Amino acid sequence: MTGIERCVGCGVAVPVIEGPVHRYMTSAPACWQRYGELLALLYSRPGLGQAVIIAADTYAVQHPGSPNPQAIQSVDIHLLNLYAYLVRGRPVRNPQKTFGARAFHAIAAPEERERYWLDPPAFTGALTVFDMPLSGPDAAIQDRASAWAESAWDAWRAHHAQVAAWYDDYALPQARR
Repeated sequence: MTGIERCVGCGVAVPVIEGPVHRYMTSAPACWQRYGELLALLYSRPGLGQAVIIAADTYAVQHPGSPNPQAIQSVDIHLLNLYAYLVRGRPVRNPQKTFGARAFHAIAAPEERERYWLDPPAFTGALTVFDMPLSGPDAAIQDRASAWAESAWDAWRAHHAQVAAWYDDYALPQARR
């Protein structure tokens, strides 16, 4: 019988397994494994391109890691991308198409690093990667990915104003409209 542990990132209860984890997005091995299974499905279905981006943004913000340069940059950029399409109604796109190099460099710049770390929320009651279906119609999977993203974004509500201010500072001009 295997034990149960809580994922250090999203807080979901998962079986204790041996396995790899991401180097700066902290998680339980079972959570990282499930994310890999989800990505395998999403990448295998051409109609789920937006769900790939949504899943990457959402998983990253639910597994923020510790205040190191890569984790800070990752979480902040993925929060900015969630804000772009969930709040501002921008198209779901890779963050590199919405934010220029200036954003990526400023957020992780050593002299600025501390001001960009946002204390992660508890994800109690939020949807997780385990709430994503691994089969079914594309529309149902896309809808669930959007619900997962909304749930994770809502968990970060204490930082919404900061993310909005960063968006105004860093979004490329065409993304601010």
